[in-house]
Amino acid sequence: MSTDQNFYQLLDLSPTASSDEIRNAYRKKSKIYHPDTTTLPKEVAIEKFRLLNDAYGTLSSPDLRRTYDDRLGISSVQHFSHQRTQDLDTPLASSLVEIQERPLSSGELFALLILVITFFGCLVLALILGFARGEMMLQETSSSAEMSVVYALESLKTPLAFGKDVSVWGKRI
Repeated sequence: MSTDQNFYQLLDLSPTASSDEIRNAYRKKSKIYHPDTTTLPKEVAIEKFRLLNDAYGTLSSPDLRRTYDDRLGISSVQHFSHQRTQDLDTPLASSLVEIQERPLSSGELFALLILVITFFGCLVLALILGFARGEMMLQETSSSAEMSVVYALESLKTPLAFGKDVSVWGKRI
């Protein structure tokens, strides 16, 4: 770390800056001083960019920032209490993933379309097979049930059929 340069001044921030403000300031300054995009001489740009990386690395880590603030004599109570209340308001403040709402890309829309078509195709196929097998099952069931009733009644050809003539589907037994 550089002791002659204040990291807050380097990033044009106040010591009470939140982590989001530090990140945004670093991004703006890194675009200006990046060795590939600046008009400064390459050695100067590399040194400035290295200082920016050191500043961001120190100020973005809560422990390193607290140590840096103690060394400068800055009260760390102000910015940490501000940062904690802000972190409590965000739903996933502890995770490093930024939640962004964005429209779906064309590839994602195409994949979603394929999934929907596949789902409905499987649904239609299941209905067709269900009806086809259901009709076959009804035909098999009715013919096998008829055969079993006829067989049972023929085996009982005794006068014990409650004294009445028994008919099954129009046939007298």
